[in-house]
Amino acid sequence: MSEASGARIGRVVRIQVQREPLKVPHGYYDPAYLTAVPAAELGVDGVVGIDPGGPIVDAHHRRHPRTRGGGNRALSVGFTGHYVAMARRFGDRVAPGIAGENLIVDGPPLRMNDLTGGLIVVTGSGEEIALAPLRPAAPCREFTTFLLGGRQPRPRDEIAEELAFLSEGTRGFIASVEHLDGTAVVSVGDEVYLAG
Repeated sequence: MSEASGARIGRVVRIQVQREPLKVPHGYYDPAYLTAVPAAELGVDGVVGIDPGGPIVDAHHRRHPRTRGGGNRALSVGFTGHYVAMARRFGDRVAPGIAGENLIVDGPPLRMNDLTGGLIVVTGSGEEIALAPLRPAAPCREFTTFLLGGRQPRPRDEIAEELAFLSEGTRGFIASVEHLDGTAVVSVGDEVYLAG
């Protein structure tokens, strides 16, 4: 570890890509398009899953034919601590990764003030991949309705408390990859640290 690295958070326990946007054309949230992979290639254009069956371009990647966010949400990170909190509130439909983040880290429920310096992923070969800056992923009506057991998105005023609960990072964080020089590969089992 370099001197730029801070406290250890935990290991990457799940890597996944969205084969297609999770908000399907009918307007509801469908996690069936999530695919777990053993590793992923990160680059300035987004995430590509490394799968035995071949590469899988994430739906937020700039090269995906139905890209979501135009590359502005290239990589997302979630923590198992947030999933524990979500499962307590919403029940057994909350499995780690159901919110669609690319990397799930076995760690506590962190907030923005914990992540001001960003994150560092240390690969099995010792390479350090900086992920910064981060910002909370805004919870949407479709995902929140899904957690409540519904399909057609409910009006914001009906789910205001749930949207507030999922804010400030509980729904995950968006990490910048704009600074990456070339590509980097993250694998399940890689260590994650706070930068700083």
